Amino acid sequence: MSKSEIHAGYEFEQGMFSRMRSWEDVAPWIRLTRVVRVLASPILVGLVAITWSITRQMIAYGFDGELPVPSIGPWHSQVDHLRHLLEAHGWVVPLVVIGLSLLLWIPVIQFVARAGAALTSGQIMPRHTITRQLVQTRIWKSYLVPIVPVVCIGMFATILFLVRTPSFIVDGSAISIPTGWLIGIGSIPIGILGFGALFAIPLGLVAMVSEPDPDPIDSLSRGYESLYRRPLATIWYLFVCAALVYLASALLGGIIGAAFIATSVIVTTVSENEVQLSAAGGVLETIQTAWMMTLAFGLLGGIYLLLRRDTGGQDIDDFWTPQQTRPQPLPELPEQAYQS
Repeated sequence: MSKSEIHAGYEFEQGMFSRMRSWEDVAPWIRLTRVVRVLASPILVGLVAITWSITRQMIAYGFDGELPVPSIGPWHSQVDHLRHLLEAHGWVVPLVVIGLSLLLWIPVIQFVARAGAALTSGQIMPRHTITRQLVQTRIWKSYLVPIVPVVCIGMFATILFLVRTPSFIVDGSAISIPTGWLIGIGSIPIGILGFGALFAIPLGLVAMVSEPDPDPIDSLSRGYESLYRRPLATIWYLFVCAALVYLASALLGGIIGAAFIATSVIVTTVSENEVQLSAAGGVLETIQTAWMMTLAFGLLGGIYLLLRRDTGGQDIDDFWTPQQTRPQPLPELPEQAYQS
């Protein structure tokens, strides 16, 4: 046997490091830091600010100027406050407010999240006109994303209510105890669907504008799969996003604080105008809130690509972009047109 035919063995380190091009291959969550660029987009921040202002006015009008939950307080006081509002206004007003809020926020979330997904994949921020057209063409299917889990939960709840009906006819522990067992066991799928919907619906909305052939049920299944197949990865990505939002809030909070000090000096120099100062402070507060929400929606797009990679093995750089239609060339003029 010649020397060239002898196997020299595997170079483990060389093979491993040849597949790593950068730190992003070792820790793909580093890509989420690119999403911070959405804060520099006046269109994205302005869109979120306008939608947030409309939502606040709508909530104030629906609840007679009273917010659904207090801004400060423990969770049990917030629950008591919400129960008080429901007793005072009934269920119609909250359902209408939630429905109108979904109509407003779903396209906005998709618009910003697609920009965040594009930045996470290493692309430049997509053109807003193309994203707007994409969101418009898929908006009606996207509205089905939050409706499907509600319908499924309602079906399970109806079946469990039918299990309970024998206890209305025969009063006694012989019926109530076994039906209670069945209801308790049968409510587990409702818990799975309900808790998972908190993650599946936002991720499903991103999937509707990130995949070439979206489907509401398939988009929701991607969200449920990401949570229940990769729970630790989901928690870690949320932790990274929370850290980025916290750091951004500290920086932007300083900017807004300095701007408010300058506004106070300008408004109170000659004569103090409380109405003007309050209006300026309200605008600055809205801008700060819009900054934070814009960053959160953009990070949602990045989380979707990371979880899609973890569950399906699809590369993060493989981000679908719609093909732009090239403008039709102008017709050629006849030779007589060039003759004087």
